[in-house]
Amino acid sequence: TPRAARRAVMATYYVGIGGNDANDGTSWSSRKLTLNGAEDIPVAAGDTVYVGPGTYREMLTCDVGGSDGSPITYIGDYDGSHTDGVGGIVRVTASNDDKVVARNLVINMNGKAYRTFEGFAFDGVPSATYSMIWVGTYDVDHLTIRKCTFNGWGGTAIKAYQTANLTNMLVENCIATNCNYFYDDGEVQDNSGNVIQNCLFFANSYYVINTKSGGFTVKNCSFYGAYKCVNVSSSLNAGQTVTVNNCIMHGVINYALTATTLGNLVEDYNLCPSRLNVATGAHSLTYVSLLDMRWAHELL
Repeated sequence: TPRAARRAVMATYYVGIGGNDANDGTSWSSRKLTLNGAEDIPVAAGDTVYVGPGTYREMLTCDVGGSDGSPITYIGDYDGSHTDGVGGIVRVTASNDDKVVARNLVINMNGKAYRTFEGFAFDGVPSATYSMIWVGTYDVDHLTIRKCTFNGWGGTAIKAYQTANLTNMLVENCIATNCNYFYDDGEVQDNSGNVIQNCLFFANSYYVINTKSGGFTVKNCSFYGAYKCVNVSSSLNAGQTVTVNNCIMHGVINYALTATTLGNLVEDYNLCPSRLNVATGAHSLTYVSLLDMRWAHELL
């Protein structure tokens, strides 16, 4: 059919303020108004959706999954090069008025695999039960999040709830502030393949990363102000570990690195002030970090 022939080719769609969900979304001039408007086209494996600057007050429900080598990618077009030519923050929020939260989720993964989100500012979920990115009770594989910011209003940024397995997740070059948790999962699993790297965490009030997943790696991250930075909240199966390398941890209220069972969390090359059930890495330091304050003197 003509529709089947069209879907054989990876497509590009556009979302932006001033659009209309009745449009086909195939160009900026015929852009959709909402993220869900693009999702409902429907998007397919390999498709890319460029979202223009502005505030989107909605919960995106992922209806379909991508595939190996052909993820479905949503890109917040911060520099405007693919959308309005001007650029700006691309915000997706759980609030309708920036005062009161109206939705418990910002993105509902709904068990869909091979999804990528890049360049978004997410905010507004004041509950540890729900989250800005919600894996829910269905397994999700190959979730990639890069160049995003998370302002939790006390909520959770990424949550895999109860029996759901989140595997092969990559989070990189992100910033999170004011979250209860940044990442939280509830299922003991082996060889998850999850990686959080090159991220900044500020003023997150509880456990920044709270996991029961073996094969989880945290590296090249900085933590400033948290109750705990990385916590392995259950005994892992034999041979499984969580690895933390090349991180800076500052202003920790409780322990920076903790595990239920000694040997489940392996760390090295970190600046880490405190540990519980975690052996100190041979190359790690326990000093308080000294931040580079030149920025304060060079502001104009």
